[in-house]
Amino acid sequence: MQSSAKRKQFIQTKLDKEQSVQVSDLAQELGVSEMTIRRDLSDLERIGVLKRTHGGAVKDVSRSYEPPFNLRQHASLEQKRLIAHKAVSYVCEGDTIAIDSGTTTIELAKCLVAFKNLTIVTPSIHIAMIFLDHPTITVLLSGGVLRKHEGSLVGSVSRATFSTLYFDTFFVSAAALSEDAGLTDYIIEDATIKRMVMGHAKKTVALMHAEKFGQAAFAQVAQLHELDVLVTDKPPYPALQHELQRQKVTTIIAQAKEN
Repeated sequence: MQSSAKRKQFIQTKLDKEQSVQVSDLAQELGVSEMTIRRDLSDLERIGVLKRTHGGAVKDVSRSYEPPFNLRQHASLEQKRLIAHKAVSYVCEGDTIAIDSGTTTIELAKCLVAFKNLTIVTPSIHIAMIFLDHPTITVLLSGGVLRKHEGSLVGSVSRATFSTLYFDTFFVSAAALSEDAGLTDYIIEDATIKRMVMGHAKKTVALMHAEKFGQAAFAQVAQLHELDVLVTDKPPYPALQHELQRQKVTTIIAQAKEN
């Protein structure tokens, strides 16, 4: 039997694709009882992911709703790792880089452990912990108010830290990407800090798996032309791909090698 977190992530992914789910179908697909599925749906309804209906549920999410970290961290993990391995090509020994908080950027940080000489600034406690025992990489946490369960730092102290620092590259993650809204995020405080860091970086590399394409979250981080590179796991849909090309954003597709 899958863990509760993995079942709930499966349900969320199915809702993203199909907009509705049925208890009986989920029970069969996941190999659990319908009572277990009903409990999962009730838990997800309490945190605002969906709305229960007779025999199932429908997607009902605000643009400012951020899925819990413990659900996101296991979702699309293989794709996130592929994206991270491609994004590493934009890092050189001696660089000073900013790494955004997020589950995909955590995978990038794990790849950077192999480097010897980097200066990394991040608002993510999860990312800082990866380098806790690294002998030569310098890590600066931004400071700020801790977003509990998310493990990231926001607020005036975080903004003040980033306002005085400049970077070779900023690796940014966000909630959604579309040709109309650009790069968007759930929380306006996060979006404000991301925009500031982009303005202080020579290059901005967005890390985003394709499930986030064609959507818009609450707060705009950047218009497409403000990005330099997009690293993703699948080619964007035609309208988004056309606009990325028009705005001269380099798109890198990270895919597993065929045997």
